[in-house]
Amino acid sequence: MSETLRNSLWNYVVSLFEHEGGWYEGARVVANYFRRSPVDELPDYDLPCRDWVKEYFYSLPWYEVYDFVEFIAEKYELIFPSRRVRRPEDLERVFNIILETERSGFRFVAGNLAPISSHVEVAEIAAALESTSESSLAGAHQHLRAALDLFSRRPEPDYRNSIKESISAVESMAKQLGASDSQGLAGALADLNAKVPIHAALRSAFVKLYGYTSDESGIRHAILDEPNVGFDEAKYMLVACSAFVNFVASKAGGVLAAARTDG
Repeated sequence: MSETLRNSLWNYVVSLFEHEGGWYEGARVVANYFRRSPVDELPDYDLPCRDWVKEYFYSLPWYEVYDFVEFIAEKYELIFPSRRVRRPEDLERVFNIILETERSGFRFVAGNLAPISSHVEVAEIAAALESTSESSLAGAHQHLRAALDLFSRRPEPDYRNSIKESISAVESMAKQLGASDSQGLAGALADLNAKVPIHAALRSAFVKLYGYTSDESGIRHAILDEPNVGFDEAKYMLVACSAFVNFVASKAGGVLAAARTDG
């Protein structure tokens, strides 16, 4: 993390604390819920509390600075309970501008600071999480959320399990909209095609992608046993599976509406 990036993130934190609520209460929340240090050791006044938070912030390794930024966005209402004008996504938007300006490789995606900087990829994943949360696709949503969490884990991401969760989101969605007892993704997509027409070539492409992560028994190992599975493969799977979820959700509007009604 460059010095200018850390400084820019700190400057925005300063603006939030000084204009929204003050350092004394903010430092107590940081001590309680992030640093987990004794609150009775905090200074009694605003400016010393600011110095306490600043010294801690500048002592953090790069990945914990990102954890701290996630914490500020997520716990905004807890830190500033009297100010609820801003939503977490509003703070995430500003932080993303800072991250882009300072050429960080991370961006907020649905509450996570993920190692993704492409606007298109960020939007694709966020849209998939939103569409599955607003419909009756809880299984797909949970798998996508898990894939993003594992991909974004710092300082050691879990790329292999992120890949598993990404393809499981597609399988879960296809089975829920198609037939839950379908055999693997191929069967689920075939059943889904009866309700939601999907071009044969596109179905075939995702069946092959599924095979890329599975053996004939559906035990994912083909790609996952390779020693060079890493960031590129995990990001590709997360973005590609999110895009497919968005495509099917858009095509299956009527099916999803019926599922919500039945639920």
